[in-house]
Amino acid sequence: MPAPQTPAPRSPAGQPAVRGSSGPGAPARDRYDAVIVGGGHNGLVAAAYLARAGQSVLVLERLGNTGGAAISTRPFAGVDARLSRYSYLVSLLPDKIVRDLGLDFAVRKRTVSSYTPAVRDGRPTGLLVAGDGTRESFAALTGGEREYAAWQRFYAMTQRLATRVFPTLTEPLPSREALRERIDDADAWRMLFEEPLGVAVEENFTDDLVRGVVLTDALIGTFADAHDTSLLQNRCFLYHVIGGSTGDWDVPVGGMGALTDALAGAARAAGAEIRVRHEATRIETDGTHAEVTVRTPDGEHVVAARRVLVNASPQALAALLGDTPPPPAEGAQLKVNMLLTRLPKLRDRSVDPRQAFAGTFHIAEGYGQLADAYREEPVTDCLALDERGEPCIEAKTPLDLERDLRLPGGHIFHRDLSFPYAEEGAGRWGVETAHANVLLCGAGAVRGGGVSGVPGHNAAMAALGR
Repeated sequence: MPAPQTPAPRSPAGQPAVRGSSGPGAPARDRYDAVIVGGGHNGLVAAAYLARAGQSVLVLERLGNTGGAAISTRPFAGVDARLSRYSYLVSLLPDKIVRDLGLDFAVRKRTVSSYTPAVRDGRPTGLLVAGDGTRESFAALTGGEREYAAWQRFYAMTQRLATRVFPTLTEPLPSREALRERIDDADAWRMLFEEPLGVAVEENFTDDLVRGVVLTDALIGTFADAHDTSLLQNRCFLYHVIGGSTGDWDVPVGGMGALTDALAGAARAAGAEIRVRHEATRIETDGTHAEVTVRTPDGEHVVAARRVLVNASPQALAALLGDTPPPPAEGAQLKVNMLLTRLPKLRDRSVDPRQAFAGTFHIAEGYGQLADAYREEPVTDCLALDERGEPCIEAKTPLDLERDLRLPGGHIFHRDLSFPYAEEGAGRWGVETAHANVLLCGAGAVRGGGVSGVPGHNAAMAALGR
């Protein structure tokens, strides 16, 4: 007698799941509208948008938790202190994404932007950028009004630029000319899009310390000279000053993990399925249908999907597709986390340590200067101890980022940043690849980098045909 017929298994989309063809015992292949490779914040943003649009969505995450580089953790044994291990401030996350997805997530403004200690004529001093106190600090450092007036003019220009550029990040890519027309400021365009940033810094400022504070935003996370003709430093600076249409860098309440926890919750609430310890190892596609090979603690299986969104580096995308990967950029970020029992005292007695350490505390980056900074601003006797009596300090180098998070070269932006306009081959949203149904939704997409959710949003819009 013939064997009784059993109903074909159904996927969340209601379509028959595709069965494996490698003989008895082969694992079933599930079918989804979208499979998202990588459960970092951009992948979760894409998952939430697609699931809210009624699509069946599966998120595959290699690690045992979602969040990627945007996580909170308790790294010190026996100490109940939860901190943002890698990324730690929020600027580029559009309010639109928070509203669209109904995220239970909040940030707090910093009253102090930065403090930079210095020694002038043998006396300890520094530059405090903190609202109304900024002018007085400039006068004490430089002995006059010129540098402060130049600072005001320069950052008024970047703020006007921010109000015009930031809203475009969640729109289809403008052309270079369209973005230039939208900015409508020939001097700003020249300084930030055409000439090396060092030209503008030297034209506007004369004090070496002030110049360094301005240039800092052009060098965080990237290797470049102020006069590099590639304008890599300009691109980095641009993304550091346009966030939220203000350039403010805010503190996430509950640490960065609060954001990714909220995103994961929003994705699940909309119907997305999230599987941790599920590593995508291969993508095969004909441009219309795709299959993703997945490695789990229990073995391998294959998942079928209409499209795949890859929340990983361009190198990882190439490896998944069997293509030749682009060369990795070189990471330039060292993250050191410390837990203190008290704030260090400053040689500059005119500044309260509660102000100096309320924002970004700048120190010189040369080897000899770091040694000087250690002597001038000691912190060793301020460090808290864990339950083993060890100092509460951990360092994350580019090598750690490459090993733990698979960021090629340990580069926090996945690759060199791009200007936020369309160049040849960029596609409508800046997330498209050579395969019609494979999209790049990670930081390596055009307008990626930083904790923004922008590539995730834009990949979802591209997938939905919006």
